[in-house]
Amino acid sequence: MKVIQIPVNGFDNNFSYLIIGKNNESILIDPTGDLNKILKEINNNNLKIVLVLLTHSHPDHSENLNYFSNVKAIIPKKGLVGEEESIKINEFIIKLIHLPGHTKDSVVYLLENNLFSGDTLFCRGIGTTTYGGNEIDLKNSLNFLSSLNKKIVLWPGHNYGGNSCTLKEALINSKIKPSKKTLDLIKSKVKKYELKSSKKVRE
Repeated sequence: MKVIQIPVNGFDNNFSYLIIGKNNESILIDPTGDLNKILKEINNNNLKIVLVLLTHSHPDHSENLNYFSNVKAIIPKKGLVGEEESIKINEFIIKLIHLPGHTKDSVVYLLENNLFSGDTLFCRGIGTTTYGGNEIDLKNSLNFLSSLNKKIVLWPGHNYGGNSCTLKEALINSKIKPSKKTLDLIKSKVKKYELKSSKKVRE
């Protein structure tokens, strides 16, 4: 299994991911941002996308989902902290773990030794609960993550302090709180992103 991390820009230093298995079959996680960058990786590696996974419902992680409408997609729903589901498609065995907090429907995906964490946990810091989340749920979700193997490689949804790290490093850094300046910047970016998205819909 091979992981390709794609810096797609998007709302704010977003990542999309391609997980490549045998016969160039691949899973796409969080199709967002610059679609051309995603398609370039797919074409350059001659990949066949067999499954699309979303880590949560925020549009900055799903805005290119419609382009892959001919592919089976897992769109997460609300679940209890630590609730697990097993997904098997061809040779891929995926563990979906419900970890609400950033949003009510936030999940992470574990494939072998790789954890795709969306906005639940970054290399430095955690996702905000301002846009549909819950602080208590997020705290419980982080506690659940602390029970997993700390050597697992964490692949975050945004490049906030690093493009990948061990779960141990991410959990140590999870206590880092964003400054008011950073929170205000995020709020401003959200407004601009929502305005841009609404214009696309009208067009």
